[in-house]
Amino acid sequence: MVIRFRDYRKRLSDFEKEILVRCPQCNGTAKILTVNSEQSSPSSIKRITCQHCSYTKQQSKDGKRKATLLLWQNNYKAKSNCDYEILDHFFGLPLWLQTSCCGQVLWAYNEAHLNFLETYVQSRLRERLPDDTLGWHNGSLASRLPQWIKLMQHREKILQKIQQLKHSL
Repeated sequence: MVIRFRDYRKRLSDFEKEILVRCPQCNGTAKILTVNSEQSSPSSIKRITCQHCSYTKQQSKDGKRKATLLLWQNNYKAKSNCDYEILDHFFGLPLWLQTSCCGQVLWAYNEAHLNFLETYVQSRLRERLPDDTLGWHNGSLASRLPQWIKLMQHREKILQKIQQLKHSL
């Protein structure tokens, strides 16, 4: 049976509703959620909460996000002992779902993002459809995945790592 992946133009921002990160206080799983209802608005305020230690912090409105975003865009890596530390771009905290894979870092914001990656990687047939208004463009997450994820030779290793990340949820 051929597993088919059809690109419905999901973007990375579609998975930002809930981002799993390491709590800065207890090192457990914390969630970054949107405070107001405007999910796609760039001015949406984010709040981090940890159910383990009750840590809570809300994103400030004074431009701190801009500094964190610059750090995130410049190197994607925290200054720590770990070889891989992908940071969220709201608070600059390491993502919970990340692991070394094929000499790169495999990461996801949450379980839905992880499921998207799993479906893409395990599929043998990957289809893209043109947008009705824009035609062919590469704004979707599937079109912007790195080449190492798309390669067939890495398929089994990536799927194993995805299962490991799922067990950490």
